Amino acid sequence: MIVEMKKLVLIGHRENTDKLLSALHRLKCVEVTKTREIDETVRGDFSAAEDKLRADRARIEFAFSFLKEQKKKAEALAKRTEKAEQPFINTPIEAPSVKQIVRMSFDDFDRVAQKEAELMANVADLEEIASREREIEQEKLQAKENIAAHEIYKFLKKAYDEYSDSARTFVAIGCVPSQRAAELVAFAESQPLMEIQLPDVGKSQAFALIAHRDIEEATRKKLQELDYSPLQFAGDKSPLKNIEELEKELASLELELEELITRALVKEMFIADFKTLFDFYQVRIERGKALGGFANTKQSFVLEAWLPAKDEERVKKAIDGTSDAFAYEFCEPEEGEVAPTFVKNNPIVTPYQDITNMYSAPKYGYDLDPNPVMSFFYFLLFGMMLADAAYGLILAIGGLATYLFKKPVPGKGRLLLIIGMGGISTVIWGAIFGGWFGLDISGTFLEKLQLIKPLEGNGPLILLGISFALGFVHIVVGMLMNAINLLRKKRPMDAFAEVGTWYIIFTGIILLAVGLLFLKDVPAVKYVGIALAAAGALLIPICNMRGKKGAKKAMGFLGGFGKLYDGVNILSDILSYARLFGLGLSGSVVALVVNQICQVVLGFFPQGSALIAIGYIICVPIFLVGHVFNIAISTLGAYVHNCRLQYIEFYGKFYEGGGHVFVPYGTNTKYTYLVSPNENDPLRVRDASPSPAE
Repeated sequence: MIVEMKKLVLIGHRENTDKLLSALHRLKCVEVTKTREIDETVRGDFSAAEDKLRADRARIEFAFSFLKEQKKKAEALAKRTEKAEQPFINTPIEAPSVKQIVRMSFDDFDRVAQKEAELMANVADLEEIASREREIEQEKLQAKENIAAHEIYKFLKKAYDEYSDSARTFVAIGCVPSQRAAELVAFAESQPLMEIQLPDVGKSQAFALIAHRDIEEATRKKLQELDYSPLQFAGDKSPLKNIEELEKELASLELELEELITRALVKEMFIADFKTLFDFYQVRIERGKALGGFANTKQSFVLEAWLPAKDEERVKKAIDGTSDAFAYEFCEPEEGEVAPTFVKNNPIVTPYQDITNMYSAPKYGYDLDPNPVMSFFYFLLFGMMLADAAYGLILAIGGLATYLFKKPVPGKGRLLLIIGMGGISTVIWGAIFGGWFGLDISGTFLEKLQLIKPLEGNGPLILLGISFALGFVHIVVGMLMNAINLLRKKRPMDAFAEVGTWYIIFTGIILLAVGLLFLKDVPAVKYVGIALAAAGALLIPICNMRGKKGAKKAMGFLGGFGKLYDGVNILSDILSYARLFGLGLSGSVVALVVNQICQVVLGFFPQGSALIAIGYIICVPIFLVGHVFNIAISTLGAYVHNCRLQYIEFYGKFYEGGGHVFVPYGTNTKYTYLVSPNENDPLRVRDASPSPAE
């Protein structure tokens, strides 16, 4: 049901702005909108404050992701060092999950402002830790690269500076490509005034040579030909000493990194407050947007907002309790004015509102609420697409039990309810079709529940016929919804022209089919059917003449015959419901194939022998994985294709959408659900809002 909405127009003194917004926030039933343009008023600019709030909110989001990353690092580090002399001790702090939404009173929510400075200081500390960790990673990388470079020259036992030129000799230390090492050795052997050290010829690229000054020029020329890279290190330490010091530096960096991880994880104790502060900033951002939409003078402001008509007295009482310096009125939406849509239904229909909102919210004052009717068909078609009672039991128990166990806040967890209810539908259809994990139920009490055998005899044709019949009913009901909507808008002739004529044609076609197939001895039924179908077809061009005169009337009559082509569209829409047949049959076939694979595997082992136990051990994972995969893919297919049938075949007949979902001021929080002290119906606000997180 689409709830009647009213508009609040309020004028007040600017010093009471914060009190008023706080009162409206706690009501959770008022959506503040941008005030219309009023002469001699201005709008405030809160963009700078909003940018600051968004930046702080992003910093808190960083804190969440960083702490999650540090937790993984701590677990990996503890596992890696558990057998070391000084293992890393990971002592997790009991902290709430970031994803968990908590219920909170408005007073507790507002108190987080007192901790803001402390909490943001801890966020800054995490940012500093993250920055230092990045520096450490760079330093570690550099140290490892230096160790690798010094490793090449480990054959040098003295300090680098001791390998220097003298008056009669010169020293060359460096690297050549390993494939050129043999050439270097050959050259050195051809020079009696040269001594070279080249460890691991053919593998190592490093070398050190000392030669007489007389052959310096020839040696340097040869080295240049061999792509010589001179030594880049110097100093009073040997390569081994440098490696030793770098390894100590690495150990020190690792120790510092462990200390930083421990220091970061201590901040997990603030996660609950971080989540509250994040939403506090979100509400402050909404406050800035609301204030930016006010029409202001130097001393006063004008506020406009939407609220459910049933909450008018509550809002009036809250405003009067805030200050007596307000002048306000409640009024109906003006013609052409776009009011938000607030949809409220019973607990069974409510979860399906998210299906509609994914398509488009109803347009206030124009659309009917499609959810009560759509939810019935969604429930019905979901089960037929899975058509396995055992799968349905798993989905029903899993979905509903998970919802009861998690106890999500109002407006969340609705997908679990849709899956749970879809599981109930699947149990019903599965029992009718005899689907129980694709097993043979012959001779069992389950066979008594089976009415149709989809994989035997005429079963596939019967299943296809049921699919088309359900599609026809679904489409006809959609057309009926269109007629009801037109009648609600006081357009009865349009309802008859667009829907009534087709109902006459459908009635005629049904009577004709009954007369030809079942009542052949009663020809009157056949002739009545033909007469009704012809009358309906003739009424379509006649109705198309309404409101036209002269030649336009004749053209309207002729043009009306073109509307008969809509029958082809209706037929193609009905054919779309063959997907019910296809999905239901494919799930059954996959289940059957999984079972047959298990039977083939068991066939390799002698029946009655001890080896058959091995066969069952092999078959168990095949059975479980196969059926779990089938449940997952079939459920996904049922969800998606069911949505497709609702959106195109059903909504296409009557539903326009394009509405704006009613979102009360300050309720668009991410980690907290704010509970008013007098909140008698916690579902009333969240029922209208979509749940994209699901």
